[in-house]
Amino acid sequence: MEFPRLTEQTADQLLQSYILAPRNNWSVLKASGPTVRDYLQGQITQDMGILNAGQAIHSCVLSPQGKALSELFIAEGNNDELIILTPSSHAVATVNRLRKFAMGHELRLGIVDSMGVCAIQGANAAELLSEFNIAEPGDTWLSSSRNNQTDSIAIVMPNIPRGFWIISDKVQIDTVIQTSENTISENELEALRIIQGMPDFGVEWNESIHPLNANLIEFDGVSFEKGCYVGQEITSRMHWRGGIRKKLYRLSIHGTPDALPCPIKTTVNIGELHSAAIDHEGSCFGIAHLPIETVESNSPLCLENGAEIIVLEPCHA
Repeated sequence: MEFPRLTEQTADQLLQSYILAPRNNWSVLKASGPTVRDYLQGQITQDMGILNAGQAIHSCVLSPQGKALSELFIAEGNNDELIILTPSSHAVATVNRLRKFAMGHELRLGIVDSMGVCAIQGANAAELLSEFNIAEPGDTWLSSSRNNQTDSIAIVMPNIPRGFWIISDKVQIDTVIQTSENTISENELEALRIIQGMPDFGVEWNESIHPLNANLIEFDGVSFEKGCYVGQEITSRMHWRGGIRKKLYRLSIHGTPDALPCPIKTTVNIGELHSAAIDHEGSCFGIAHLPIETVESNSPLCLENGAEIIVLEPCHA
């Protein structure tokens, strides 16, 4: 089986300069209206009060039963607009869901096909922000900055090692990508994402996993202090009553899986490996969903083919 792979050249670029790649699996939405913030406050897991021009937020949209319907990153745009990122595979469903309970609100919400997303990472990642006329954001996870004349926005993702997601016009993104000597393939960016332990909705977790069991707390995507929102009762009950039994973990794999997803076992199957990638030194890393109790007991773990699993850490921002 072929896995995403990080090359030695890309590893060197990360240390010496930066790498750049499109994130075509994410779609850009815009939301506006006089009560859009109040409306979203009752629809998403994170507190809209945190959102400002210098700070984006991470969140989920839930069903009334507390099931995840989509993952969101929300930034403050120009002219009181909100810029929302969601996985492209769930973009239409996200728009439909967010419109569902909007009766009584003057809400404008939709997919903006002309806008896209790219990722920049590396020691000198901030150098490329000038191509979009964006100032460097702050130092923390999801700090943001924007060009006040355009819709271009930079969001810190990840924080260590330093990196940014850029939201901008697709034509401008394509121009920068095509002219940069540091552009890498989406396959390599996917390898880097997995090696760093940054899970994506629709890849490492989905509607079958409650977001608290998919590290929503570790990625600062939920508030337990805000008021009611759709799915809040179940989410709060899980948190306060110790209902979080599993997490997504970053792993080292001594070998490679035969297929994905695949079971992880002690003497019986106890979890599942969802993704794997090879780094520039030929080592295999992955992201898996595992019981917290099993990980904390330091039980020996392996794949069905006998490859040893070493749990490195819970996936986190």
